Amino acid sequence: PLLLAGGKSTRMGSPKHLLPMPDGRPLYQHQLDLLARACPDAPTIYISLAQDSPLDRFLQSLTPSQDPPSPPTSPRPTTAPPAPASAPNPNPNKPSIALLRDARPNPAARSAGPAAGLLAAFRARPAATWLVLAVDYPLLTPGMLRALCAAYAPPVTCLRNADGFCEPLVAVWGPAALGELRRRVE
Repeated sequence: PLLLAGGKSTRMGSPKHLLPMPDGRPLYQHQLDLLARACPDAPTIYISLAQDSPLDRFLQSLTPSQDPPSPPTSPRPTTAPPAPASAPNPNPNKPSIALLRDARPNPAARSAGPAAGLLAAFRARPAATWLVLAVDYPLLTPGMLRALCAAYAPPVTCLRNADGFCEPLVAVWGPAALGELRRRVE
């Protein structure tokens, strides 16, 4: 599972991943719990944040002490990517949380948007298939996410909303789809 939480939140006026839910927890914590319930066997849940995203105390605990090296520019990494920072897992019945920092795929771009988070996951685990959830979908249920996973057909399967539109930020992305995204963004 991958939580995309690195957006600029310009329409919200404040970082949406830190917005408080009615129970007082930040929105990203609500979404991490949703992913944990949807994927009870996942050993790790990844959260992708932009380099300049504000961090609360928990997210700071995930931050690496130094920035990882820039991603390779060749189509295939020649060395293993840096391991994501992760928090110790005091509860073996819950997945650990690992932080991925977005990097602009094209330094000339003003904003890389959600593609940066998807590509950060692809760089970290190029062979993985990812259940992707954007932070700003708090009304989804674990059952909806499990049904999306069950319906996965490579290379990508998106949730179809009530209006019939595909939601690429609530989707299962396979390596082939992420490779194509990387080619298009580069």
